[in-house]
Order: sequence, then C-alpha cells, then structure tokens
Amino acid sequence: MRKLVLIYGLLLLASASACAWSQPASARPWWQRETEMSREGHLTLLEKSWWPRAQALKEGEKFELDLNGDGKSDTIITRMDGDIVEAIDDTGHAANIWNQVSTTYVISYNGSGLVDRMVSYIDTQHTGKASEVELRYFRDGYLRYAWFANSFGGDAAKIFALKHWQYAGNDHGSEFRGNAQIYLNKYDPATNLWQPLSECPFSFWDLDNDGRTDVTLRVSAAPLNSLHGPDTDYANNYDYMWAKEAIPAKKIGALNMRLSFNIDPHPRADPLDQPHSNFSFTMVGNQPYQYPGMRDANPLRRAPQTTIHIPWSQRWGAAISDPATAIGFSWDEARTNFRWEGQFWVYEREYLSNTGSPTQRWNMRREYSAKPSPQRQIYFSPADQRLHLKGAQEGWMEAGHLVSDDKDLEFRWWSSKGDGYLDTVEVYRGNAVDPSRVAHFDPHPATEPLDPIALSKLYNGTILPRAIHDDQSVIGTLQRLVADGTAAKYEKAADEATSQERKRYCLDIARELLYLHIRDLVTRAQAKDLYPAAAVDQKRFRDPAPGTKSSGYTLGDTLEFWNEARFLHDMDAAYAQGQFDVVVKMLSQITIDGKVNSYAR
Repeated sequence: MRKLVLIYGLLLLASASACAWSQPASARPWWQRETEMSREGHLTLLEKSWWPRAQALKEGEKFELDLNGDGKSDTIITRMDGDIVEAIDDTGHAANIWNQVSTTYVISYNGSGLVDRMVSYIDTQHTGKASEVELRYFRDGYLRYAWFANSFGGDAAKIFALKHWQYAGNDHGSEFRGNAQIYLNKYDPATNLWQPLSECPFSFWDLDNDGRTDVTLRVSAAPLNSLHGPDTDYANNYDYMWAKEAIPAKKIGALNMRLSFNIDPHPRADPLDQPHSNFSFTMVGNQPYQYPGMRDANPLRRAPQTTIHIPWSQRWGAAISDPATAIGFSWDEARTNFRWEGQFWVYEREYLSNTGSPTQRWNMRREYSAKPSPQRQIYFSPADQRLHLKGAQEGWMEAGHLVSDDKDLEFRWWSSKGDGYLDTVEVYRGNAVDPSRVAHFDPHPATEPLDPIALSKLYNGTILPRAIHDDQSVIGTLQRLVADGTAAKYEKAADEATSQERKRYCLDIARELLYLHIRDLVTRAQAKDLYPAAAVDQKRFRDPAPGTKSSGYTLGDTLEFWNEARFLHDMDAAYAQGQFDVVVKMLSQITIDGKVNSYAR
C-alpha cells in the first residue's frame, strides 16, 4: 500500500510538471519566460535579443531593460569581474532592481553565453525582505543541483555568503543560525523534478529568539544501496551532485541524521559567529526519504517549483524517533569546537557512514550503540555527574592537547551488563596500553527528557555547580599529599575558563591525575612491606604483630597488607561511585609517604 501511495504521489508531481511545461508561453509570468530552461534543464543567454549588446559591455558598464512591457525598467544587464550578469526584479516594480528581495541573478561566467549560476531571492511573505533564497548550479549550461534556504523571521539574503555567485563555504560569513533551514536538491532532467540529496536539510531552531541556534539537525540523503557500495560517505561527495542524472526519489534514504543541542545558560555568551553545541546524536539507518509535508511548492520559484525536504515546522521529531541501526553520541567536554553544523561524530574507532568530515578528536566524549533503536534518550548518572546516551555499550574520551601537546589521559567506558548503561571505566595514562585504574560502578540512571530548556536548567543549575564543588574539595585534599605538574596546568586552565562547563572539565582531569598519583603512592608503600615477597617466619607465623625483614613475615604483616589493599579497593569504589565526601575522609588516613594509618571497613 505504501508503495502505491508513493508511486501515485510521484505521478501527481510528474503530471503537474508536465502541465506546467504544456502551458503556452503567454500563460506563464514574464520573469519565468525570461529564465525558462529546456526540458533537459539547459539554459543559455545566446538567443536573447539583448545578448550582442551585453557582449559589447566593458567591465562595470550596464544597461537596463523593460521585459514586462510596462514602460519601467525591471532588468539590469552588466559585466562584473568579466562575467555577464542579468539581474531581474521579479516583481517588476521595485525601486531598486538590485535589492536582493525579489531579485534573480543569472550569471554567465566570462560572458560565454551559457548560464553557470542562478541566484534567486524570494519575498514569499511580502515583508520587504527575502524569506527564501536559492542558488542553482549549472554545468555547460545544464542545471545540476541547487542550494535552497528559508529564513523564518529573518532575512534569507544573509544566510548564504556568496563568492563568485555561489556558496562561499564554511567560515565565510554565512549566517547559518537563528530560525532557518538550508537544503540541497538534485535536479532530475528525466522528470524535471527536484530530488533530495546530500545535506537535506540542515535545520536551525532558535527557541528564545536571541539570534543563536539551540537545536541543529542535519540529514544526509543518499541512495539506499550506497550503504553497501564502494562509497559509504556518498552524501558528502559532490561528484554525485554534478552528475547528469539523478537517483529516483524512491531509491533515496535518510541515511544519517545529526541532532545537536545547545544547553548553555541563558542569556548565551558565545559570539554569533562562533555557535556552540554541547552534545549531539549521530544516527545511521536505512529509512526511505519519506516524511509528511516534505514536498514544498512555491509559485514564486522558477521551475521546478516543488522542492523536497523535511519541513522545518515539524522541528526535530523525525530525528528523535528515527529508527536508527546505530547511534553515536558526542559531548564537547572542553568546549573547543565551535561550528554551526553542531557536534560531529569522528571517523575513528566506530564508523558511522555519511557523517561528514571529522573535526575534533581531543577532549570529546564519545559513546556508541550498535543496537537498533527507535528512540533517542539520555540519562543522568550521579556516579560521574554526567548525561549519557541511553543504550550505549561503549564510550571513550582522550584528554590532552589542551594544556600541552601531549595526550594526558584516556577514559574508556563499557556496559558490562549490556543493558545500555555504562557501568565500567578504565583510565589510561598517555599512550599506555594497560589501564592505571579500572572501576565498576552502579550508574543509578535517571532518564531525562530531551527538552533543551529543562536540560539547560538541570545542567547549569545543578550538575555543573555540584561537580565543580566536589572537584575542588577532592583536589584540595589530594594536594596536601601529592603534587602533579600536569594537574597544576589543568587547574590553571580551570581558573582561566570562561564557562562552568570548561572549568568543570579541567578540574575533572586535574582530580583524576592527582588521584592516580595518590594510588601510586599507596601501592609503592605497599610494595616496600615485608609481605608477600618474603618467606614466612615459622616461629611467629601466628603472631598478629608485624615481623622483621631478618626473620620473615608474620600474621601481623598479612593483616596490615590486606587492610591497606582493602582500603585502596574501598576508596576506588567510593571514587568511582562519585561519593567524594567518603573519599575525602579516607584520604585523611594516608600519610605523606603513602602509608595507611588505620582503616576499619
């Protein structure tokens, strides 16, 4: 039944497209006729009556035309940077034709006569500023694909920064923030339809209208069969966008979704041009690209007038309930990655197809689930005062390259029960292959709703202050026993931090380095004891008093040794469980040389 509905929908679109093409030219608006492509998507200026005059233009020269015949200029022809540009006021009555409100720019590079780019600004709501913009890309005069953008309350003309009449790329002034959406569609000349491909869409939601983005969604559209083909990063390969033919819509899937949240305290302090996301889900799956309301028709567009994308108005529900086959969870612990795209997964350790270029390896917490899941959920664990991916079987974080050029620590987390809750941690120094500390703990998980506003209050009002207080308490006690140069650098970085989140992370690493140091101190003290390497003192083996090195160990030596071993085990257990008040009390029983004064469980 679903296939019949899909086929019927495609037939309707094809029929509508055919009707548009079968209309007599006089029935179509003048601005559509001026930029009308052939059925194969070909567009040239060579047949225009004004073309010889345009060819004769010198750099910077221009002339105006009245294409709608109302006696008023509505089009400018000029030569800019060697190119011929036709600027058309689609309303026909703007005081300024070149106003980027309802203007379409047709560009022929080097004045060849073939169209290379077309940029259209559309004022759908008639507010005096563009609500939509589209960038059409041609090759040899044939339409290949287009970027589209919508602004919901802002100015769409500012969304894409342009360089040579095309998207300038990252970090060139594009305003991908606020309440907006961008998406790519591939042109199919066989059907004269747009098809979803690559980043379709990138959606941004600004929940408090401060101009920043609170939630970001990126969807990778690619052929379903590419999951098992030679290019499992299909959605990020521009060769397919430039191809002559398009993949039919029924064979396209939403193969990767990245949903990122900002839960920083409000009002936000990050600069507008350095947007931040705290955490993200990256989901891979094999779902067909079929969503309610995905066909977006606008009569103010050039043909084809119907694009395909997940509607911005549906918010991020599609990603929350996406039937993912695998999920990656990323958290920017040290606040080092400021990108409008959200927090990326990384091409290391666990592979997620169509995820996009890797951006940050260090100080990023990664958690991973290889089990299919119909719902995104997170939980809070008081053991480490962190929010985690519900369903994760493993995770890791490499701490380093923050206060020096070294890798300082690595944390590896596991779900030993396979229940989707992390309950085991291994801590490694530098590039060591053997862990310095292994601990099992009860996560005591509490599921938290994926509500950015509620999460922000919980994270900034409760979790971070409590974690910082605990860190400072433990660090202060540890410093009376040991010193660590790298830990001191992280403490300094914490003092200089401009956010609670970065401060907490730096203190966490300083605490862990000092704690590993104190463990070394205690175990070295144990290694100096007579037991267990020496031979038993046969005359005193039942004596509860410690023996002497000359006569061998006594029962008292074994009691003392095991008491110290039990002390270290219990302190490790309290530390892993986040019971730092217990840890502080236990640390007070350790002498400066690492001996345990007295301990009774």
